[in-house]
Amino acid sequence: MSTYTTLAAAFDDEPTPSELAAIAAEEPVIDAEVAVVDAECALAMSPDEVTIRRHRRAVVALGVVLRTAVESSTNRATSTAPTYTAGSPLSTARRVVIRPATRTA
Repeated sequence: MSTYTTLAAAFDDEPTPSELAAIAAEEPVIDAEVAVVDAECALAMSPDEVTIRRHRRAVVALGVVLRTAVESSTNRATSTAPTYTAGSPLSTARRVVIRPATRTA
């Protein structure tokens, strides 16, 4: 069997229903993390009061989504979705604190 057909056979598999359920369960967390990163990018570009509030709202919304994910995963005894613990991060995203640059003349 050639290398191409071996690789093609490995990637032809469709996701299983349990994998799709796990992806769907994690989607709100991913969306909230993306909103935080977008707000941090906007904050880096123009650190005004509006973007600071936008960043705060995104961080608060991420916290709410994380708490909801933790609570819903502990309420389900048997689930195909990933389980989250309160202390473990859900992804590799890091919290970045961006401070406004100080200009020197």
